[in-house]
Amino acid sequence: MASLREQLIDILPTILPKTPDEAILGSDLLEQVKKKLVGEYADSSIRQHFSVLAGDADSPIARLEEAYGYYLRPLWVPHPMGKNGEPSGKKSGKQRTGPEASDEEQVAEGGRDVQLEEKFRAVFVRYAGLSNQFPMIVDHTRAKRALVGANRWKFPDVIVLEWDVGEAKDAGFRLDPDLLEVKRSLGEQPFRLSSIELKVELSLADFRPAFFQCVSNSKWAHHAVLAVAVKIADKTLAEELRRLGSSYDVTVLTYGIAREALVALPSASSILKMDEAEFERSVASQIQHARVATGAPRATLDWEHISDMRSQSPEFGHLFEWVSSCLDAKTPYTFEDFERLKQTKQRYR
Repeated sequence: MASLREQLIDILPTILPKTPDEAILGSDLLEQVKKKLVGEYADSSIRQHFSVLAGDADSPIARLEEAYGYYLRPLWVPHPMGKNGEPSGKKSGKQRTGPEASDEEQVAEGGRDVQLEEKFRAVFVRYAGLSNQFPMIVDHTRAKRALVGANRWKFPDVIVLEWDVGEAKDAGFRLDPDLLEVKRSLGEQPFRLSSIELKVELSLADFRPAFFQCVSNSKWAHHAVLAVAVKIADKTLAEELRRLGSSYDVTVLTYGIAREALVALPSASSILKMDEAEFERSVASQIQHARVATGAPRATLDWEHISDMRSQSPEFGHLFEWVSSCLDAKTPYTFEDFERLKQTKQRYR
């Protein structure tokens, strides 16, 4: 029987809309694909294959650059001898290549959960998970030495773990054990950690503190990212962010969500609990993702900074327990799955 990847490469061209304007949501595409698949596959595995194939120039599926949805890759032509002997295609054209209350604020029960900052953090986390990224929420208010405002410039809002040795298998996204061993034997890190600073919106009056807050709390990581919920429409502001991003190696992203739409979204906890189909339809469909600036990643982590933050924040200790657990098991656990596994092990000790 053909693998899931082989089946998808055959099936997708018969389903995908021909133009970006008609792009189909992943949840709708999933339902149509499942009707044609031979064999039983988990929905999560099929979705992960959509994401991986969309990043492959030789596959038939493309993903919108500034929104969420899939369509047939322009000028894609099947070829009998693609990578690893699988069907492939060729295309031309362009490839798709801060949420916190202040330290002194005491948020009433339920209050923080409906703040725009918290809603955007939940949106960011769910959206990252759709692209085989593994996010972890950081709450800097739990850290030690919490003098007023001190930790806002020390800890990120979210950490994203990405695997350089990951691949989509029939059973889901997995780590390639051979590549993992080669990387480790050469002393190379098989993963990347991005430090994410989140802001609901920016203006010419306040963008500099937000930008340099991102610079400050990302010194330890491979990659610094400033993510903004609302579209950056001001050309002068966009140019300033582009220039600073290039100078300080910070990637600046905007998710293009209308402020009114963000206000109308349910609470952060509700967004985190949505199933994937509901999230795609009610939230991801409103995202107009765009890259304002691209910062170069660092080759290594800054372990001196990491040691300092681990001594102050229990969450940073959990971060590296999580990475270590994934490496030992050769499995890319989500942070939530890792915590559940840890609790299970503690229960049976």
